[in-house]
Amino acid sequence: MTDRLLLRRTILFGTPLLYIVLGILHPMEDPGLGEATGLFIGLHFAQMFLIAGLALSLWLLVDGLESRAATVTRALILPFVILYTTLDAIAGLGMGDLVRMANELPAAEQATLGPFIEELREPDIGGYVIYLGAGLSWFAAVVAAAVAVRTRVSRPALVLMALGALVFAVGHPKPTGPIGMALFLAGVVWLELRPRTAERPQPVAVQPI
Repeated sequence: MTDRLLLRRTILFGTPLLYIVLGILHPMEDPGLGEATGLFIGLHFAQMFLIAGLALSLWLLVDGLESRAATVTRALILPFVILYTTLDAIAGLGMGDLVRMANELPAAEQATLGPFIEELREPDIGGYVIYLGAGLSWFAAVVAAAVAVRTRVSRPALVLMALGALVFAVGHPKPTGPIGMALFLAGVVWLELRPRTAERPQPVAVQPI
């Protein structure tokens, strides 16, 4: 295995694996006043790098392809990165840090901040728009990538990738996050480790004597 191929598969296989771990460890809800925030903040800090890993994975899946589907995949990478980073990494870090600072305040001041924190835990219409945009941009990019590589692998692998992307788009915490990434990873592994067919030797033209 060449260094280039090793790096490619490290990114393609490693990023979903780490996201599975992140989803399993992720709390079901944002932390509330008085709750521990260390794990929540750490996971959302790590998620900034994993989002970049997913973006790079999308790029690698269509590397060298010039079809319309490959172009669509590349075009959707930037919106996905912006929306998903805004939704999960920045919002998660902001919420976690706010609760952490509130926990360090005197009890009287905590009581004042309590209703404000609880209100922030309930997303408004803008939050739902970003949530839908982040999920749809990820799902659409994976579907476009699956269409772009459809001639390289059998249909079940493409279905696994698309289905995994759809499930993950619902949310990265458990159960949807780990399940979605596991399905996506299975499709990518199938694509990457598919049997290679040997090229037929070209006939040699016989020169007349």
